[in-house]
Amino acid sequence: MGLVISRPADAGRAFADAWNRHDMDDFASLFCENANFVNVVGMWWKNRSEIEAAHRATHETMFRDSQLEGVVSSVVELSPGVASVHYVWTLTGASAPDGSSAGPRKGILLLIVKEQQSGWLIKVAQNTDIVPGAIAPSSR
Repeated sequence: MGLVISRPADAGRAFADAWNRHDMDDFASLFCENANFVNVVGMWWKNRSEIEAAHRATHETMFRDSQLEGVVSSVVELSPGVASVHYVWTLTGASAPDGSSAGPRKGILLLIVKEQQSGWLIKVAQNTDIVPGAIAPSSR
């Protein structure tokens, strides 16, 4: 079934790969059945079916031509078989509600991945937009 995450550091790449192919079957296969996902505007999906349905709808509309590029900036083992992954991303090609270009966006995706017999699956995802002009605490 779908994509396989062979190690935590591959989670961000697998997420972006399924996103860029707009393959929501593969995308959904990256998540545990009872996964949680909070998106950049605070919508909270509480299982794989909700995550898939929400992303399928947006990939048929505003994200239809989008491309997600990024880099894994952090992998932390939280306990044996559980890790956090921070994926810093740039999204291009998205559409605004009126069909015009939404312009590029940047953000940070936090994935909590859990080891299963078949590989690693995403248990929790939290996505955050990086607000243009925001000053990071370390920059003050």
